[in-house]
Amino acid sequence: MTEQNKQVNNEQIKTSNDTDAPATIKNAVPYKLTVLTKDAPQEALFELQQFFQTHYKKELQLELLEPEKIYHEPNVLYFLYLDDDAIKNFLKTHKEETLNIAILPNETCKETLLHYGISKDIYEAAEDALNEKLRISDQLLLCNGEIVFQKVSIGNVQNLSKNVFQTSLYDNIKEFFYNLKNLRYQAVTLQTAKEQKIQTVASGVLVLEDYTTFNTLKTMGSTSFHDGKLNALIIAPKSLVSYIYYLAAIFFYHKFSWGSLPKNIGFISTSKLNIEGSKPFDFTIDDTALSAKTIELEVFNSNLTVGYGKSYESAIAQIEEENLSETVSINHLPKGEMRELLISGKVPFLKKASDEDIKEALMGIKESAKISSIFIALMILSTLLATVGIFQDSTPAVIGAMILAPLMAPIISLSMGIVRSNKTITQSATLTLALGILSALFFSFALTFFMPLDIMTSQMSSRINPNLLDLFVAIFSGIAGAYASSKEEVAKSLAGVAIAIALVPPLAVTGIGIGWGELSMIYGSFLLFLTNLFGMILAASLTFVILGYAPVQRAKKGLVMPAVLLVAVSIPLIFSFYSLMLQSSDYAKLNKIKELSIKGQKIELNILAIQSSTKNKAVIECEVSADSHLDQEAYQMLQQELSKRLQKKITLHIVPKIVIE
Repeated sequence: MTEQNKQVNNEQIKTSNDTDAPATIKNAVPYKLTVLTKDAPQEALFELQQFFQTHYKKELQLELLEPEKIYHEPNVLYFLYLDDDAIKNFLKTHKEETLNIAILPNETCKETLLHYGISKDIYEAAEDALNEKLRISDQLLLCNGEIVFQKVSIGNVQNLSKNVFQTSLYDNIKEFFYNLKNLRYQAVTLQTAKEQKIQTVASGVLVLEDYTTFNTLKTMGSTSFHDGKLNALIIAPKSLVSYIYYLAAIFFYHKFSWGSLPKNIGFISTSKLNIEGSKPFDFTIDDTALSAKTIELEVFNSNLTVGYGKSYESAIAQIEEENLSETVSINHLPKGEMRELLISGKVPFLKKASDEDIKEALMGIKESAKISSIFIALMILSTLLATVGIFQDSTPAVIGAMILAPLMAPIISLSMGIVRSNKTITQSATLTLALGILSALFFSFALTFFMPLDIMTSQMSSRINPNLLDLFVAIFSGIAGAYASSKEEVAKSLAGVAIAIALVPPLAVTGIGIGWGELSMIYGSFLLFLTNLFGMILAASLTFVILGYAPVQRAKKGLVMPAVLLVAVSIPLIFSFYSLMLQSSDYAKLNKIKELSIKGQKIELNILAIQSSTKNKAVIECEVSADSHLDQEAYQMLQQELSKRLQKKITLHIVPKIVIE
């Protein structure tokens, strides 16, 4: 701006002062009005002068900003027509003075406009500046003495510090993999205003003075506007899996909110926060890159009265008296062994449980692995109840036996002992499990020996032909059992797991088979029990590894044996499942046949069961309805017709039914 342009044309101002004001003159303004600028366009300022003269009967003075000058006139309203850096410097220099400040929008102060909610329309912004309801004493977030308008980003906060919907999907995906590749942790010491000291590790820290207008995260209806506290997010995922989930949620879903932050993000709300590292931090203040070993943050209550935009009207009306109580939510941040592991750069693929969680889980599991009189009593009672229920063909009685059976506890204990290579737990759980199995076989055999019944019930037949589906039930039950055992809040679900896995009923059927001397019954039911047992042990062991109760390197050796046993058990299950698939295919083909004509006589066919099926033959039980008796030749023709339809040799078990109308 030339020297001529820097001077306000007093003649023009006088001319504008002499013009007739409109009928609707604004209320009197109790301030002298001064614009502080460096190189604002003369034309824009002249129009603004006319605006104030017309609407408020006030002259607008212009001054060039002089950094060394002290502005201390309390009855003057200073309009800052400056860029972001100049506005920050002005606020920093005069933060302890009693001044009235307003912001005039321009292209060089976008951060300021966003921070104070100022309208981009200069006349609307000027009117808001004179609205006493929008003028309040300002709170400033300072970082190492510098003004912060939006955020302080320390380390790598990923895309948490920006709105991902404002960038392309390609850029988000590219940055996603960049952050995943450059995951780094640094030891940090944090000290709050009340001198609470926290030592942890973090991959990044994001600090905000007011999260209400920070558009990256949802606010869940809460507000932090002028509450006298800053808000710090400490980002510290404990594994690559949780880190990938965290990144994906930010980049592609943006689901986090202040009301429900994930466990790998700590939260601190305080008026002051000191952050110190073992080496200098790379950090940014509103995207300005800096570096320091110690970062001091505080919310400063300045003497400056600043005019906010209309978007803050409701927030200003709700300002309450400052509550300097602190919020420190850091229970899930890394500590102990995990802290040292992350600092060394050895980020585990799966989450590692905390030392406290492991200690608590092992205490309960050691007790569950021991033989006790209660275990023996429950084992005998559940076996007797299951055996009677099976003979009675009573589903409620069998379910009751499942719930009563105590076998779940030593199986879960054995799984934990395997992954942690704990011989004491493994041996104790194995002995308890073996005793439980033997007692179940003995008492079911003894009851069968004295039972004057020799009838195959549906409860028996359903447990002598296991297949791969039973293995899947065992695997899912093992996962659920391990998860429920490690989480106190879901421990009540163990009863449901016990029903799903059904450990005692197969043993009871095996005992019945021993009592009857039925080898096929013994084989099928005990195979089902072994399927449940090995499937559950392996699944529970892997679940404990995933939950972080044992490192993969330690667990690998122990997992070999149950894996080999499960593979061995799976071989006959595969053949059984293949036979089940063939039966299903045969059912689908035969169920399409409703009526047939044999020797000129119409008959109806109802398939009752396919007892066994292979690629070349099948055994079929069916009901044949006709209006008169069928001879042997007719039945043979029916067999040939069905064999042709299935393209395999079949054996028919026919139940004849004569229908007379």
